[in-house]
Amino acid sequence: MPAQKKPLNHYEVLGVQGDATYATLRSAYRKKMRALHPDSHSGSVDAEEISAVSAAWDVLSRSERRRAYDKIITTGFAVSDAQPVPVQNFEPAKFPWKFVLLFIAFGSIVVIFLSLFSSPPPPGAPDNVLQTGSCVNIDVDGAVYEVRCDLSHKAVVEKLVPFDAVCPMDTDLHRDRQGMGNACVRLIVGE
Repeated sequence: MPAQKKPLNHYEVLGVQGDATYATLRSAYRKKMRALHPDSHSGSVDAEEISAVSAAWDVLSRSERRRAYDKIITTGFAVSDAQPVPVQNFEPAKFPWKFVLLFIAFGSIVVIFLSLFSSPPPPGAPDNVLQTGSCVNIDVDGAVYEVRCDLSHKAVVEKLVPFDAVCPMDTDLHRDRQGMGNACVRLIVGE
């Protein structure tokens, strides 16, 4: 059985002293990786050594990790016993169901309250575009124009037809004042 080699620390893997500067570490890392790269030699690649060089660079290139690693070395722990710097674990985010349901309930109450204690808006001015059901008056030229239905009006539009069409028998044909065609209107009796 072959004797086990003592594991190297990260400084030994990169071949630098413990007080090496960042520039020295980077230069040593690049030199090692170039030497281990498959294009630099025809031999087989040593994946373990590449992994060790990469891990050494990962720890020593970051000042926080390097300080933690240096503490591990000075306290006498073996490199193999060294644990990575613990990452703080957070619980996954939870959806705020209670808040959402409370918001929906409160919003529903507000909408219901407002609908019970508010009156509908007054009817707006007519848009002067005739459509079925529009309330109209007839001018002196026989053209119809839209008016509000809550005010006095002479007729109601039953159907809109092109200029060359005829109206059903129980309606009268009048030209739209806007020039959009003809309107078949039902006259209101008693006006």
